[in-house]
Amino acid sequence: MRRTHVQFDRNLVGLDRIVIRGALLSMVTFGVYRFWYMTELRRFFWSRTLIAGSPAQYTGRGRELFIGFLIATAVFLPIYLAIWIAALSFPEIADFSTLLLVVVLYPLVQYAKYRGRRYRTSRTSWRGIRLSQDGSARIYMSKSVGWTMLSLATFGLAYPFMRASLERYRIDHTLVGTSRMSSAIDGWVLVKPWLIFHLFSITPVIVAAIAFLIATDFTIPRDLFVPDLAGPPGKLTINEDYIETNVVFSAAILLVTVLICLLLAISLGPFYRAKELKAFLNAVRLGECRLESRLKARTIYAAYSWYALAFAGFVGLLLGITSVVRPALTQVGGYTPTQSITLALLVLAYLAGAFLLNLLYVRVIQIRLWRAVAETTAIENGDVLEGITASRHRVAGALDEGLSDAMGVGSALEAGL
Repeated sequence: MRRTHVQFDRNLVGLDRIVIRGALLSMVTFGVYRFWYMTELRRFFWSRTLIAGSPAQYTGRGRELFIGFLIATAVFLPIYLAIWIAALSFPEIADFSTLLLVVVLYPLVQYAKYRGRRYRTSRTSWRGIRLSQDGSARIYMSKSVGWTMLSLATFGLAYPFMRASLERYRIDHTLVGTSRMSSAIDGWVLVKPWLIFHLFSITPVIVAAIAFLIATDFTIPRDLFVPDLAGPPGKLTINEDYIETNVVFSAAILLVTVLICLLLAISLGPFYRAKELKAFLNAVRLGECRLESRLKARTIYAAYSWYALAFAGFVGLLLGITSVVRPALTQVGGYTPTQSITLALLVLAYLAGAFLLNLLYVRVIQIRLWRAVAETTAIENGDVLEGITASRHRVAGALDEGLSDAMGVGSALEAGL
């Protein structure tokens, strides 16, 4: 029995060039180059991940992603147009058009997620042995929709069981060559960290929402907000008839609760994510081979904290520059040459800051998370890896990734399996 560690090559030479060039060309090409940019990032991260001393390889191509995106857009565009036309043609459903869009698109998003993972898996290889994913995207979509409805019906309490069920389906249908992976994850493992997250981030909102509904007799007044006659067109204000009622008080409590819980959710999100990812990795099996993770939440917190400080610094600097140059730009009748130069410098400062933040996001968050997951993962019974043989499974088509990208769920990089 041999214990093997997953390693991450910390030599990041070339990463800055990939990020800067990708950001610049994506802007110049109005986002078209991002498909090649994602491909380069994946190839870099895959090649720096060493399993039993051998790096992984990513064989996808930017052209595949671009063509798949175009095909997927042609498939989904009629759906968007049909809902938009229906909302314009039938005013009685206009108020529910957003809900209708969610109901129609949510199952498609889950379908696209599974297809996108199939593409990325089939473009991943190790020691010349290609990975693959079988299973049905329709079954995955059905399971996801069913679990989501149950989670909503239980006010989120079924969420950890949904996550465990979907993870088992993904891993159980992943193959390394001819060897099939499996997952022994149980939703009960995730209950404790999820209840902590739920107690501070979701439960107070549910209680405040119920109190608001009780105060309104479960009927939200349509005239709670009225046009502000003293303000600009379109501005709303609270109807004076409700100012000293329980309706406004409970609404204010609900709003404050939502804001506080949103901050708590942002704060506790990395904690739950770390616990979930660690549990997922510890449940992975490949025959007699299994993974063991020692991932700590503080590692994820450290990555996000550094980026949050950088982002806050950038916003503060931008606001400071704007407050200084704004008086010089205020003039009726056009800009003087000095004002034009000042405005141009402000725009350049914003673009430079945006590029810097993009670079920091990759270097501070994505690299640190990827490295943390890799370097805290060990492989028990690593000798099993020597017996894996290549397979002849069909390579997934570009449309698989195109679907997920067209639905906005195509992930360039995601730590874990």
